[in-house]
Amino acid sequence: MVGVPVSVCVPAFNAARTIVETIESIRAQDFADFEIVVLDNASTDGTGDLVRSFDDERIRLCTNDTVLPMVDNWNRVMSQARGDLVKLVCADDLITPDCLSAQVDSLRDPEVAVAGAKFDVIDDEGAVLARARGLGNLVGRCSSRRALGAFVRKLPDELCPTAAFLFRRHEFEATGGFRTDFFYAMDIDLVARLCARGRFYGHNRVLAINRASVFNHSSTTSTLSKFSDVLRFNHHARREYRGLVGPVDVLAGDGKVLRQALVRLGARTKHLAGRG
Repeated sequence: MVGVPVSVCVPAFNAARTIVETIESIRAQDFADFEIVVLDNASTDGTGDLVRSFDDERIRLCTNDTVLPMVDNWNRVMSQARGDLVKLVCADDLITPDCLSAQVDSLRDPEVAVAGAKFDVIDDEGAVLARARGLGNLVGRCSSRRALGAFVRKLPDELCPTAAFLFRRHEFEATGGFRTDFFYAMDIDLVARLCARGRFYGHNRVLAINRASVFNHSSTTSTLSKFSDVLRFNHHARREYRGLVGPVDVLAGDGKVLRQALVRLGARTKHLAGRG
């Protein structure tokens, strides 16, 4: 399938629990012309065999000989894309049947660099934990200033999961792709660099489903590491996008991190006290 309009890229590492459901959600799109690129990161649980079991010419499976670090794996799967537009869907997340058709339409506007959307949250069993989360005030066609200010003021989990974004492949390549500078915030870091080049369009409806899994990387990353990442991203954004991110944005973002850290600390203290 050469020259397809959209590539949906799925980096997968030991994802046998969820990869079939993820691929089925992508295959169910009401948008006709797209490819699914799965990169199996040297899994040992049969992930690749499950992908091969699909009889669908839209699916391309690539395989790493050895396990790559997460950021390298994400960049490699994106490098395999042939579409003009690209989306990265983690191997335990889902997208809704109207996701591509809605977001492709919003990117027909050449001034829009990134489309995002609201999202639901599910657990490992598929039970809904939260509905229609994300975006905040980033609904409709938003300026770079408005988007970048919101990225700094909000925590990454409050905005959109990676599966909720769609953007142009050539602009992704021009930014240098995902980077390790802000690991927990690496998707928001990428979207910030894209939005420095154009507008953000926020769809005020659910187009993606994020799995709050005990198996994914976020769940095994320490709270201190996550919050440290966000603080570093906030201050970097102020330096990098001085005309788009103001000091008040950084103060608001840092305050949000501090409040959340105190909430987590209080919950942990209460838990430890209860055990005692």
